[in-house]
Amino acid sequence: MLISAIELFDGKSLAGWVNEGGANFRVEAGAIVVDRGPYSWLRTDKQYADYELELEYKTTADGNSGVFLRSASQGKPHETGYELQIFDERKDYRTGSIVGIIEARPNRIRAGEWNTIEVRHHGPRVTVKMNGQLVVDTKDRRSSKGYIGLQFNPGKPISFRKIRIREI
Repeated sequence: MLISAIELFDGKSLAGWVNEGGANFRVEAGAIVVDRGPYSWLRTDKQYADYELELEYKTTADGNSGVFLRSASQGKPHETGYELQIFDERKDYRTGSIVGIIEARPNRIRAGEWNTIEVRHHGPRVTVKMNGQLVVDTKDRRSSKGYIGLQFNPGKPISFRKIRIREI
């Protein structure tokens, strides 16, 4: 657990989040849940530059989602910032990868269970741990500040919880 981190999600409401696209993001049993609607993302209402981020997600074996990092509110978030992939079935940039930047070391979604993600984004360097295993350590200068976002792809339900950030 991050020391002196702030909760981005209070477990009760979507306060501090903005729905981009109209999917049915909602709170159920202490988690952000989404299972219907068009391609969308739920983003923070604040931008972040350098930070450590922790969160948990749960999806099916064929789940397809992602966490957007340092993305702009306009345009495609995976192009204006970074997409941390949650999708095992893709031929490239599988779960844990930063789409278009670097492939993750092998790891897989634990279907139907809570999985953990830890991201450290400091300057151009980003490290990613999935379920405690380091899967990415790279540098890229595409974006130095932006929103944190939770992706929804139609027909691919996903839940997120315990979303914490510590600015560094």
